[in-house]
Amino acid sequence: MYHEISVLRGLAWRKCCFACARGVVLAGIYTVFITCARGETLTFSSLLERARSGEPGYLSARADVEVADARVGQAFGTMLPQISVTGSTHANDRDYETRSSLVPEEKDRYNNNSAQISLTQPLWRYENIVGWRQAKRVAEQARHALTGAEQLLFSRLAASWFDFLAARDAVVFTERQAAAYELEWKTLARGEELGDMSLVEVEEARAKLDQALSDKITAQAEAQLKQAALEQLSGPLGSFAAPWLREVAELSFSPKETLENWLSGIEGGNPGLLAAIRAFEAAAAEVDKQRAGHYPTLDLVASYGKNSQQVGGFPGQEGYDIKQGSIGLQLNVPIFSGGTQSAKVREAVAQKEKARLEMEAARRAATLEIKQAWFLWQSGTARVQAGHQAIRAVRLLLAQSRKGEELGLNTGIEILRAEQQLHAGERDLQKARYDQIVARIRLKASVGALSEEDVAAIDALLVFERETELAGIAQGK
Repeated sequence: MYHEISVLRGLAWRKCCFACARGVVLAGIYTVFITCARGETLTFSSLLERARSGEPGYLSARADVEVADARVGQAFGTMLPQISVTGSTHANDRDYETRSSLVPEEKDRYNNNSAQISLTQPLWRYENIVGWRQAKRVAEQARHALTGAEQLLFSRLAASWFDFLAARDAVVFTERQAAAYELEWKTLARGEELGDMSLVEVEEARAKLDQALSDKITAQAEAQLKQAALEQLSGPLGSFAAPWLREVAELSFSPKETLENWLSGIEGGNPGLLAAIRAFEAAAAEVDKQRAGHYPTLDLVASYGKNSQQVGGFPGQEGYDIKQGSIGLQLNVPIFSGGTQSAKVREAVAQKEKARLEMEAARRAATLEIKQAWFLWQSGTARVQAGHQAIRAVRLLLAQSRKGEELGLNTGIEILRAEQQLHAGERDLQKARYDQIVARIRLKASVGALSEEDVAAIDALLVFERETELAGIAQGK
């Protein structure tokens, strides 16, 4: 009889302990959320603006566009008239002495001045025409590369951002798990002192606690690394408040969006492939440009000049002013250059073949990228559906455990473990939803379709008010 009373007292003590401690654990987690929310609120749009203004790879691609545009101007300039003006003035000191003693020595000090304007207008320089076309292809390539850099920046930033959010969720989960296992260990240790629990159960609980503390440290380190990876794109962030994914946010595809439809958009939309196509066209133009080195050139040349001198060429002569103009055609026919030009043609042909292979590699890479993103989406969708079902099942188990506690059929340990399963299921569901969003972004980036509307859509999926919901949880609602 005494033993039964002791057991009942032990059970009542543990129920009271678990009820109070669960409130303390949830309140502590709520405090963690409030602490994380301090600092600057960081939306995805603000994060993207930081990346656009400071990420070196993206800024380098923008600079490449400026370089390519300048080279288009240079190439076009070679087909326009080349006009130059020259001028000179000289001070002269001349001693004139003949070898005959009958002619006296003469000394002159005078200035002579000259000015000339020259014009050269290419009439036929095929390499200049091809060079201009080539420069335009290179400029188009740079623009496609910039689009690709922007799409890649968007995609990488979103992936890093949601990786960080998943790491933050893991930190919260492991902190909650460590607190729960600590509660379980202390309760079982107290039960062992009262003779209600065995030492084996206490040691097992202690092992779980040590593992949970280890997982907590690992999760915190992983979150720091994920933030460091994020800062590689956005620059230093400092203290900031990370948002939470809306509970009711759902992502879905139109029934018309199939893998075949996405793959069909590669040729006309993938920035990497479009840049590779322009690079191939530029390489083909380089072949024509080098072959043009064997062709004759024809230029229109004209000049007009004036030469003035205060005295003549011999002592006693008067000064003069000479004006002269000329216009004509200048033909240049290359005959032999030591094989240099032929070698340049062979080099250009090899570069063209290399560009063709790189174009094919870009096409295959784009195909793989779309398939990877598509199947990641499929996997994420299946995991989201499974996660919802798992959470429904655990919630039923948790409700049943709480009802059993009220009837005195079980202890708080069953409730605590059911709550841990629920939190783990919520964490896994959030990770699956993050993967869904990232897969969608990667798909659109693969066909160059990401836009500001997608930035706004991501911001709409995230909120900063989850601490209110947690406050309700901490109060047992």
